[in-house]
Amino acid sequence: MWVVFLLFGTTSAQKPNVQAGRVMSWVPPYAIEISRTRMDDSFGGMGMKDGLTHIGLQFWRPTQKGQIELVDNFKPIDDSTIISFRKWGNVHNVRVLLCIYNGTRESWNWSLAKNAFDSYRKQFIQALVAETVRLKLDGVDIDFEGKGKCENDKKAFVRFIIELSIALKAKGKELTVDSFAYKWNAPNQGWWKLLLPYVDALHIMGYSETGSKSTGWRSYDFLKAAAGKYSSKLLIGVPSHASKWEKASVREHLEWIAKEPSVGLAIWDAQLKDSKWRTKEIWQTISRIRQGADFNGTGSSNTSAKEKQEVKLKN
Repeated sequence: MWVVFLLFGTTSAQKPNVQAGRVMSWVPPYAIEISRTRMDDSFGGMGMKDGLTHIGLQFWRPTQKGQIELVDNFKPIDDSTIISFRKWGNVHNVRVLLCIYNGTRESWNWSLAKNAFDSYRKQFIQALVAETVRLKLDGVDIDFEGKGKCENDKKAFVRFIIELSIALKAKGKELTVDSFAYKWNAPNQGWWKLLLPYVDALHIMGYSETGSKSTGWRSYDFLKAAAGKYSSKLLIGVPSHASKWEKASVREHLEWIAKEPSVGLAIWDAQLKDSKWRTKEIWQTISRIRQGADFNGTGSSNTSAKEKQEVKLKN
């Protein structure tokens, strides 16, 4: 089991901070131009600028030596591309995050991710923080996805998140993590109680498999309950390529989130492929979700670099 001793000060492990109203979306590296167009679009006077609080730039992945690099699978990405999104965020009060993921040309490569967060943990953390500061971004989103059984890697992953959180908070930056909705793959719901105290938000990648009218582990109520006192850090993931899933319309799902102030919204992705997502009605509802946002400075994990922490890891 894990035993975490927190010294000199109260952390979010003891005092979670309510921050309902976060609305996140992502710009995939293969859809930069259309995503930017959608971000500028007006749907009857409403749009992404009115609904988002955060946008993740899924432009980076780890190297074999624990550094980070810009994705080169698609069109070239350079600093000017990143800065243009940062400026958009500054204008519209939307925070822009460096999103690092372990996707390759072949598949999601968990070995590549593990190599970075375990074997090269310190170098990897330094690289993430340095790039975030250099580009004047607002934080880091960890989108590492492992298929199958990865439980043996949980301890190393959580340790990485704790240390990255401390390093980012020292620079006034946020940290968010993407997670699978239930007990399969990695990271998953079984890891939440170890991750939630140290992140500003956790994005649930349930998308079309979870819903407001679903039952069991697929229901939004179940997901909220699974987070316990940290439910205010959960962002329910929804698919912008669909107008209906799990026996309900996108409007019904969004209304559930709008009426549930203790959770936020994560939209995959900024392309808004389904036309229903490009309507005034939908963005009015999302704007209502955003209106509950309370950033409390730079984030909510309250994990400060000044707080001395001793982490004792036991199997």
